[in-house]
Order: sequence, then C-alpha cells, then structure tokens
Amino acid sequence: MDRFSTTRDGLRFFGRVSASVSHEIKNVFAVINESAGLIDDFTLMAEKGMPIQPERLKKAAGSILNQIRRGDAIIKNMNAFAHSIDEDVREVDLAELVGLTVALATRMADMKQVRLTLGDREPATLSANPFDLMRLLHSSIAAALDALAPGDTLAAGVKPAPDGACFTLAASGKAAPAVDGGALVAMAGDMGLAAEVGEADGALTLRVAAPQAG
Repeated sequence: MDRFSTTRDGLRFFGRVSASVSHEIKNVFAVINESAGLIDDFTLMAEKGMPIQPERLKKAAGSILNQIRRGDAIIKNMNAFAHSIDEDVREVDLAELVGLTVALATRMADMKQVRLTLGDREPATLSANPFDLMRLLHSSIAAALDALAPGDTLAAGVKPAPDGACFTLAASGKAAPAVDGGALVAMAGDMGLAAEVGEADGALTLRVAAPQAG
C-alpha cells in the first residue's frame, strides 16, 4: 500500500474515533441539560411556595456530578488518543494502550449490544508508533465484534511475547472470534510491524513485533 493510502486510512480511523467521542460528549450534555431543567423546575416550584422533596433535588444534582466525571474521563481519553501521534516511535506501555483502546471502542461495542471489557493485562512494552498500534487493535476489536452476537462479552488483554507482545480477544463462553487474519497482518505490515494472527486457549491472538532490521 502506498504512503498516501496509509495516511488516508489513518485519518479515517482518527475521524471515526473523534466522531464516536463527540457522540459520547453530546450524550453527557443531554443528561446534564435534562437534570438542570429538572432543578430549574424545582426552583419555580419553590418560588410558588410549593414544597420540594430534598431527595429529588439531590438525585438531580448527583446526576449532573456523575456526568461531569464521565465527561472528564472521555476528554482525558480523547486527549491521550490525540497525543498518540506526537512521536513516530516510542516505547509503548501496551497494558495502558489496551485500556485506552477499549475505552475508545466501547461505544462501538454498545451499538452491537456486546459488552467490551478488559481482560488480563500483563506488563509489556513495544517500541512502535502508539497511534498505529491503537488502530491495529481497534480494527481487531471491530472484526471480533462482527463475529459476535448481541449479549456476548468480549475481553481484550495483552501479555509479553518473544520480541514483542500478544494481544488477546476472548469471547466469554465461546470459541475465539473468527476474523480475517490476513487483513490484520497486511495492515500491520503497512505500519512497518510484523504480526501473526492465531488462537490460544479459546482466544483470538494477535502477536505483534517490530520487524527485524535488514
């Protein structure tokens, strides 16, 4: 694949994630707006001398605080994602990267009615481009979700492997999700990474390593 096509694919991924985050933020604002409107109604009731139930007021205020915390977490994840393009190559904490990628992919899983969770994340690092690694893992999660049914659970994890690391995607109570491994390997190759898709202990495995020099 030529450099232009690779860049376009990266931009499409950035756009998809950004659009998903914007939808999440919009949902946060919608809940805050609803709760704020309720508090405003209580205020009007008080002005007319009508009694206010403290529990209802406390619940509305609590809802706003919960959404503020949710929004703060969403923005922090988006900020971390945006900074993943700061450096071409760096030593990436893969347990941290899996956590961020799962957070960014949760809405995609929710739309398919699949519960996306974090599995075992053993300490592992890889010298690579963090944006590319997230795009590869996000694409793997998307492919696995397509192979699952509503109500299923998918757990993403990572563990160290010789010369790299191994990402795992396990569907609770099911065999490893069937995906197009060749497409994922080709994507990794376009990123300058060596990859191998397989299966172990009932989980889909994506082993990634920096290519050998020469």
